[in-house]
Amino acid sequence: MTMGRMAWVATCLTTIALGCVASAGARDPRASGADRAAGADRAPLKPCGAIPEPAGFRCGSIQVPFERADPSYGTTRIAFAVRTRDRANRPSRGTIFAQEGGPGYASTGTANAYLKLFGDLLRRHDLVLVDMRGTGRSQPYRCPTLQHGIGPEQITLSECARRLGERFISYRTSAAADDLNAVREALGLGKITLYGDSYGTFLAQSYAFRHPDTLRALVLDSAYPARGESPWYGSLIRTGNRSLELACRRSPKCEGDAGRRLRRLVAHLRKTRRGVGGLLEAFGGATYGTPDSYLAIDRAGTALLHGRERPWNELTAPPRKPGYPDRFEYVRAGELVVGCNDYPMIWEKSSSEPERRRELERAIRSHAHDFGPFTPREIALSSGFGYLECLTWPAPTDVYEPPISATDEPTRAPVLVVSGEMDNLTTPREGRWVADEFPNARRFVARNAGHVNALYYRDGAAANAIRAFLRHHAG
Repeated sequence: MTMGRMAWVATCLTTIALGCVASAGARDPRASGADRAAGADRAPLKPCGAIPEPAGFRCGSIQVPFERADPSYGTTRIAFAVRTRDRANRPSRGTIFAQEGGPGYASTGTANAYLKLFGDLLRRHDLVLVDMRGTGRSQPYRCPTLQHGIGPEQITLSECARRLGERFISYRTSAAADDLNAVREALGLGKITLYGDSYGTFLAQSYAFRHPDTLRALVLDSAYPARGESPWYGSLIRTGNRSLELACRRSPKCEGDAGRRLRRLVAHLRKTRRGVGGLLEAFGGATYGTPDSYLAIDRAGTALLHGRERPWNELTAPPRKPGYPDRFEYVRAGELVVGCNDYPMIWEKSSSEPERRRELERAIRSHAHDFGPFTPREIALSSGFGYLECLTWPAPTDVYEPPISATDEPTRAPVLVVSGEMDNLTTPREGRWVADEFPNARRFVARNAGHVNALYYRDGAAANAIRAFLRHHAG
């Protein structure tokens, strides 16, 4: 899952900690190491001893530097879970690493969905799940007011930055990609197959450029570019508009022009001062239940236009309880901190907060009106894109490294990029841009599908395409 750009929608582990895997000056942490890692000692594993318990897994952890180029930042624990192939008496055909999204979701928390997705591949393939730094079992962020929704996020996020201190910049994608490689080395593995979903594809792209020779194959499920994309993310709104129209055209229960009704609905929301925020949030959520979720928006909007408010109020009602109580399942700071550090903004990150606000206003005024019925101001000032939430976030420091640097070269391993036709969070157009970054990539677009469809529908077209690709390329 992805932070919606920043959510356009929106532990008690007993492990054996190893010594620091890579220290400054010891060796290049980005160097490929398939041959070297093959002879490395395996990290010790033991029962996970936590809830939720990943079925069939054993757990471990390693200590890694917060900053590999500066040991003064200290170290942090990276936790992981390993599932040995079903046929343990037979040689392994390879190891699959699965990386969750958000950012903020723990990979180990999605263990059961990964078991269903990979299915019979796990008879002869081992599976490794790594909790990204700050999530799950990997020393989760301690930002309670942000996690529990106590106050505006711009304020609680600033408090979180103060808690993190100088390490605020260490929670970024490039560092997490190097953590993933450190786990690979600690487990004594050579080349691996890497699967990432949603933000996991963003991290996986970083890994594929920073450690290209360690990959056997790469699957990017619901992908968006880790470099080079406009901070306005124009394809999100356009895909949502198109998906609403497609869902209506393909449904015998939907009559007339859904696109025209959407334009009327937006005008009505402005006129009645309801605003379009609820509609934008409904669009973001629609990507998880396509195509029915788009039809639900159309029905509720039509009812509102005819004076029946209840369906619309129910569709756009805020959660009864603010915040995110289950810190293991989802860490809100994980989403916002990484997003503020790594995602492009429509203001300059090096600017002061007052300058950022002026730059935000200039960007809104100068941007073309290409969001369908929505205006640039409505998009920029809505919650979820990060433009407002990150205004007070500290500017990057000298240790910052982007997900992909200008000099990085991509992996030449086979790559599959999967998109849902109706995914307005990580769109098919973005999937095409991602595929263009790799010399040996192919694309698959699942009809009528939304975001990370393969994890929700094991027998769907996206999941079948992923398994077919892995059978051929994962060893």
